[in-house]
Amino acid sequence: MASSLQIALDPRRSVVVEACAGSGKTWLLVSRVLRLLLDGAQPSEILAITFTRKAAEEMRQRLHDWLRRLAVASDEEVRAMLRERGIAARDEDAGLAKARDLFERVLCAQPGICITTFHGWYLQ
Repeated sequence: MASSLQIALDPRRSVVVEACAGSGKTWLLVSRVLRLLLDGAQPSEILAITFTRKAAEEMRQRLHDWLRRLAVASDEEVRAMLRERGIAARDEDAGLAKARDLFERVLCAQPGICITTFHGWYLQ
């Protein structure tokens, strides 16, 4: 039986994340974005909406930092990051190759990933 974290990280599932401050929502949401990218989603297909500009900026920065780490870190560090985000051991080799290419793919994408607030999205 899958844990609630495994279910929440599975890009094939729709989930609602409700939790108090400091519980790891940002980690989980950015991890879902990462999993979507690893599963082949195009950056332009991803929309992440939050309530505050500060939260949106934190999500953007964390995603950028993780993508940079995935591009330059040792294979073992990348494998550990993939496992933490629910990638099965049997899929690590394929995930490693995909993870290495994400930084450039996401940075060069036009349009890119949209991480914004509800107000910002409505104004678009």
